[in-house]
Amino acid sequence: MTDNLKGEIAILGWGSLIWDPRDDFKKYIGTWEDDGPILPIEFSRISKSRKGALTLVIDPDNGSQVRTKYTLSKRKNPEDAVCDLRTREGTIIRHIGLIDLEKDFYRGHWGFVIDKIKLWATEKQLRAVVWTDLPSNYTEETGDIFKPDNAIKYLKNIPNKEGQQASVDYIKNAPHCVNTPFRREVTQDQWFKQRI
Repeated sequence: MTDNLKGEIAILGWGSLIWDPRDDFKKYIGTWEDDGPILPIEFSRISKSRKGALTLVIDPDNGSQVRTKYTLSKRKNPEDAVCDLRTREGTIIRHIGLIDLEKDFYRGHWGFVIDKIKLWATEKQLRAVVWTDLPSNYTEETGDIFKPDNAIKYLKNIPNKEGQQASVDYIKNAPHCVNTPFRREVTQDQWFKQRI
């Protein structure tokens, strides 16, 4: 298998990495392409750095099947690409997924997600794939199950206006391919429409 690899490292994206890459990360990536692997994605993480805003994560329990995007890293070593993404996301190594086909190394929270990404990477003849692997924390933070009605109620009750607006901006700016039940419902809500 390794004989066919092109040596390229892909970074997957479905949220702010695409529309808000930030300069320190942007200088190490190329343009975003539309045909990434299909993964279960939902606005089911409450972000501390975005003042309680709802953000997109891989969510096997609540996610919709979304065709993700990808970009090629300018790095030659997958661990450098991991470091770039970890720094951009402000997280720890165990929350950055990695498939290194050359070394036959895999790190991620969900085996079936690793399998899907590995299959996609093999088809693309990539050496490695890196992605943000933060889990949903909605139930942990709210004590409630994630469903569109509950998430909209949470959104409206974020105690600070900055967090509310950060959520609205994040939902509005997410790629069009992220078509989840929550997004469809919240974008029809009058409260949301008044804030975009």
